[in-house]
Amino acid sequence: MCVPSLSARPPGTVGPVQALVFDPALPRLALAAAAARLRPTAALRVAPPLRLRAVAPPALPAPDWVRLRPVVTGVCGSDVRQALLQASADNPLSALVSFPHILGHEVVARVIETGPRAAGAEVGRLVAVDPWLGCAARGWSEACPACRGGFPPHCVHVHQPGVGGRCGAGMHLGNVRGLPGGFAEEMVAHTSQCHPLPPTLAVEAAVLADPFAVALHAVARAGEPRGGPTLVLGAGTIGLAVTAVLRRREPDTTVLVTAAWPHLRAAVQRLGARPLPTDPAAVIAACARATRGRLVSPWRGPAWLLGEGAGRVIDTIGTAPTMETALRCLAPHGRIVTVGVGRPRRTETTLTYYKEAEIVGSNGYGRLGPGPGAPHALAVALDLIAEMGDEAGRWCTHRYPMARWRDGFAAAARPQRSGAIKVGLWPGLERTS
Repeated sequence: MCVPSLSARPPGTVGPVQALVFDPALPRLALAAAAARLRPTAALRVAPPLRLRAVAPPALPAPDWVRLRPVVTGVCGSDVRQALLQASADNPLSALVSFPHILGHEVVARVIETGPRAAGAEVGRLVAVDPWLGCAARGWSEACPACRGGFPPHCVHVHQPGVGGRCGAGMHLGNVRGLPGGFAEEMVAHTSQCHPLPPTLAVEAAVLADPFAVALHAVARAGEPRGGPTLVLGAGTIGLAVTAVLRRREPDTTVLVTAAWPHLRAAVQRLGARPLPTDPAAVIAACARATRGRLVSPWRGPAWLLGEGAGRVIDTIGTAPTMETALRCLAPHGRIVTVGVGRPRRTETTLTYYKEAEIVGSNGYGRLGPGPGAPHALAVALDLIAEMGDEAGRWCTHRYPMARWRDGFAAAARPQRSGAIKVGLWPGLERTS
């Protein structure tokens, strides 16, 4: 297992730790937003609300929690959008976030301290962290229906302060005041959130566990093949993970994937899927060639498929244009799964009614099936990444120490320039490699 040289911060060290804190103070938001209008990544350098700061090390909030030292934390697209102030002011999910908070939810960490009732946790063990905060982590003695069903993203207590009021409201680690995410030298997690790494899995590849768990849930939401190809919109980390899951579970299904840049098209091809350009007209034409769907042209706007098309579309981008492309490519009675979340804007949805389309969301992950014996998506994801071997490791294209977080976020924001797929920040990393 490859772990680069890390600075030695002994467990229980007294004193501040370094962390990336998002604090939406109005003066900083105004300056950063003004800079972002000139150039999007300028928000990382002109009075950014995201700053590297010295903070007090987190205390264990309850006896069944553990203290962790993050080894590597992935930069998610949602982290980039937040840092670049690309979310909408009226986003309903702002009700489920508390500030200030320490970002980072794609975490591989080492256990450095265990609470007296942290069953199954061992000091020194490397774990992937499930960031979702369900009833058990929040300290509720009785689980809500969602948590009993193994799906904490729908926990009914998500809008309430957790762990006896010791932290703010929030969906998962990385957006909760008082519970630091992985962009920090230390963090804490409930013992149930810690999933041991398979012994053959390299740490740098294990950072893909969260995106792969998201992909596993999205594919489950897509259901069984419905005839015709499956179209995946977007070849970022989640889009590639969705493609990998589909190819392994449905080797006879044709998978078409839109990929914007050459390095992403190459990754799609290595998975045995067919890369497509991102231009909507080209995507629609490719779906027509892959089926017997007829191209029909309205007075204005792109053509669309009549009669046949993609039986399933998994949209990992979630913008108005990608939803319209999905509807134009979809077969009658097909299903669209939306995983990505983009800024709202006008969307032409008439084909939803005409094609009797099913549109379903896919939010996070939990257990993959009903009942307490169903496997957890993160554990399945770790095994799948280990089976993929070197290919998964090739997706981990960039690593940066915490001090160079701006460079890491800029690389993730501009993959066309950087060639990035997954960017990782390594708290305590003494050098890049």
